[in-house]
Amino acid sequence: MSRLARGIAAGLVTIGFPYLVLTDLRTGAFLLGLLYALGAFSTALLTYALGRLGSRRALRGSYLASLTLLPIACALLVLPPAFPLALAASVLGGFSATGSLAGGGVGGAAMPLQSAVLSDLVDPNDRTRWFSLFTFSAGVSASFGALLAGFGTLTDVFVAALILSLFSVLVAIPIPIRPIARGRRPSRSSQGVIRRFTITGILNGFSQGLLTPFLIPFFVLIFGIHRSEMAVYTTAASLLGTFSVLAAPYLNRRWGFVQAVVGTRAVAAGVVLAMPFVSLYPALILYILLPAFRVAALPAQSAALMDRLPHADRSEGAGTNQAARVGAASAATAFGGFALEDLAVSIPFIGYSVALAANAYLYVRFFGWHGERIPRTEQGRPSSDG
Repeated sequence: MSRLARGIAAGLVTIGFPYLVLTDLRTGAFLLGLLYALGAFSTALLTYALGRLGSRRALRGSYLASLTLLPIACALLVLPPAFPLALAASVLGGFSATGSLAGGGVGGAAMPLQSAVLSDLVDPNDRTRWFSLFTFSAGVSASFGALLAGFGTLTDVFVAALILSLFSVLVAIPIPIRPIARGRRPSRSSQGVIRRFTITGILNGFSQGLLTPFLIPFFVLIFGIHRSEMAVYTTAASLLGTFSVLAAPYLNRRWGFVQAVVGTRAVAAGVVLAMPFVSLYPALILYILLPAFRVAALPAQSAALMDRLPHADRSEGAGTNQAARVGAASAATAFGGFALEDLAVSIPFIGYSVALAANAYLYVRFFGWHGERIPRTEQGRPSSDG
């Protein structure tokens, strides 16, 4: 229930925020890129700090704190439009747009902690399936939010996001969370696992930050698509991406998480590479297809990280991984806005494809083609204290 409400709020903000900046505040893609970059950078810092706090001090408090950032940001957007308020909202709410709706592109600081909490509540052998269902429900709700964003005024959109994000905090309070021993640190083996996933996360984040925040502005600025139309296309893309994550358990069983990540992202790189060189309707088709390949293996990747860390290290592992991804995205986002407005439209698209190819190579190098280089830390069902 918490994630469903939060997903709808994220979908509303994903559509409403760029229109607020581009139309109401009348700024260009470069300033929008700076807002997204600052949002990504602050999200990276918050994610890293909250993830470490969750593993070393208090997982419950860190999780609830991460959830409260989005309603505070939405409350700022309800106020009369002003650039400083948009800036503060982006910083607090994580409006980095560095992920698809299914992947939690808005309010990203909460996602690693949610993954750590969820991983402790399910059978390790069934973790990919539960992550798939969790991501699927989040994506469906975000798609619904994106569709709703095409109706009413921007103020209506942000008020609805505020109410839903507040509700998501309240219903999360009773979730059972196993306590963490205070003052502990990850083991050397856990640090090695975290380091490998962090390095791959940097390239992943760079590719997302370079292009993902500007996919909607690309159609707004280049083709002049109205908000109500763009809401429909974004909803279609998000829904397709959302349903694609249900294939993650099959991909993981059939090929393993490394081959699943490499294969799906290779296709995504090809889709993006073609997008700036075609006309409107082929570009829209590619835009709708992209999330399906980008996020299809996401639950398998998330489960692989949780599988290779003990319970107490998962919050820090997930938080550090996402902090690296979002931090790398912040610098790339600033450049992406500049390139889209002042250089060549195709540059962010080409850079995205190259970064994805390098990301795929590192997965194979670090984990092996079959993921055999770093084994899982646990087998079978969780222990009785889980």
